[in-house]
Amino acid sequence: MAKTRRWPKSRTRLLTWVIVGTLILLAGTLVYTYLAYQEAAAALLVERDRELNYLSASRLKDEMTNFADILTSLARTPEIYSGRAELQRQGLQDGRLRLAVFDAGVVLLDNFGVVQAAQPERPEVIGEDWSDRAYFRDLLGEEARTAYSDIVADGEQGAEVVVLSVPITGARGEFVGALAGMFRIGEPTVSSLYASILRLRLLQGGHTRLVDGQGRVIYDSDAEGIGKTLDSLVPYLLEAQAGAQARRTRDAQGHAIVAASAPVPGTSWRLVSEDDWTILNRDTRRYGQRLVIVLAIAIVFPAVGVALLVRQQNVEALERQQIEHELSVARVIQQTLLPKNLPDLPGWEVAVHYQPARAVGGDFYDFVPLPDGRLMLCVGDVTDKGVPAALIMATTRATLRGTARRMLSPGQALSRSNSLLHPEMPSSMFVTCLYAVLDPQSGILEFANAGHNLPQWARESGTSEILCRGMPLGLMPDSVYEQRQIAIGPNDLLLLYSDGLTEAHSPRGEMFGVPRLKALVEQHQGGSGELVRELLAALAEFTGPGWAQEDDVTLLSLQRKPTVPMLMASSALQVPIQDFGEVIRGG
Repeated sequence: MAKTRRWPKSRTRLLTWVIVGTLILLAGTLVYTYLAYQEAAAALLVERDRELNYLSASRLKDEMTNFADILTSLARTPEIYSGRAELQRQGLQDGRLRLAVFDAGVVLLDNFGVVQAAQPERPEVIGEDWSDRAYFRDLLGEEARTAYSDIVADGEQGAEVVVLSVPITGARGEFVGALAGMFRIGEPTVSSLYASILRLRLLQGGHTRLVDGQGRVIYDSDAEGIGKTLDSLVPYLLEAQAGAQARRTRDAQGHAIVAASAPVPGTSWRLVSEDDWTILNRDTRRYGQRLVIVLAIAIVFPAVGVALLVRQQNVEALERQQIEHELSVARVIQQTLLPKNLPDLPGWEVAVHYQPARAVGGDFYDFVPLPDGRLMLCVGDVTDKGVPAALIMATTRATLRGTARRMLSPGQALSRSNSLLHPEMPSSMFVTCLYAVLDPQSGILEFANAGHNLPQWARESGTSEILCRGMPLGLMPDSVYEQRQIAIGPNDLLLLYSDGLTEAHSPRGEMFGVPRLKALVEQHQGGSGELVRELLAALAEFTGPGWAQEDDVTLLSLQRKPTVPMLMASSALQVPIQDFGEVIRGG
């Protein structure tokens, strides 16, 4: 009987080691891939939290600007800037309903910082010298602005408050005093300030604090830390530093969190937030578990190529997630900041169309009613895409709105905006902008141009471009902008637009171009709304079906009707704008 041939023990051991080594290698690949996925996903989540906190801080500044507008409008009344204490007290009394948002009251100081009046009345402070208050001194510079204080004990009976102050200027523009609105600290059930903060992070879970420049807590979502210092409450959070930042850490109970800190523009305040990492990371962990299962199957079926393919697919998925996240944040910023209403101008027809490109560009437009009945309108374009362009757009819009409320001329407004934007502008970016101020009664339009497309002016005598030039915003320091003035007559039509229209390409590579646009405007016989529809129809016919839109398309058309009413409506923004659609308004 023949002996059975056995597999040599040495070969068995070698095969065993090969199999074990292969499994160890594949297991190591599984662990490495999973950890790499976790690290990349965690970095994206932290960056998302930082951007949302930064956006919340910018929105808080917009809320504070609304409060400042209440004081500014009151400061422009004759009783307030008269300089006579009895008239000023009466002016505050007459405006008490508007001033009710300042739950700690309003105090009026003269140009020497002496208290002249208060609402509600506070006889104990009348005549006191408050010239040492920072919120008064900050208004004494060459260019008066809104001032925001840290926590101070200037409320009734020494109560702690934060103060928002605006300058009072006389009939000739001279500084005659200040209006200071106060918010109580530690009373969230009645505070307009706290109500504004609560609206900022509706989609977030966790803890939010607003901290002043001295590190004291103005607002705490749990209320227990208001008035205390941030270091004494949460030493594990980020130290106050310049710029928006976020990082993973642990709270006092050892729970994993993401702590984010962002400055509130124009103030010494910072918005500090804590978000539970378990909640933020919930979807990532679910996808991570699926990834582990896929890689485990790859170990059972030792196909290295399959494992590498899975890893590559996950890397690509993370890249797509990052891109989609960036586009989502940019769209949120744009949709939040674009006007929701059009100006209601008797005797005028206004039409607007905004059509974003898929990559999310930086087009924007805005309307700001001015106290003297005029209207500021602007159209701009940031030379980039995605979140960077959206953030620069938000900053530019806030800067332009600030210059409008200060009643600067168009040329001065662009010069001031350029000086503010240039130090913060990335080297590869700049902003083109056309800024105009319209007097609806007379039809006078004053405007300046920072490198934007020249507007088309259609009159009975023909259509022409309005030449007015200047460097784009943020490109060069100390730029000076040419300013022009035209009189828009009855039936005249003005078109402002972005280069997303004129630089659109046909399937053959031909560009839409300014001459084609001018010809369409010159042939047009109807109103503003009809012009916008005709241009969009011409663009659709020119680009053809399946057009891959390269840039945002923004159209703003303004036509004066033949008869202008004698009285202009006082409300400036009444007509809702549909999301990314065409809106037409005729007064």
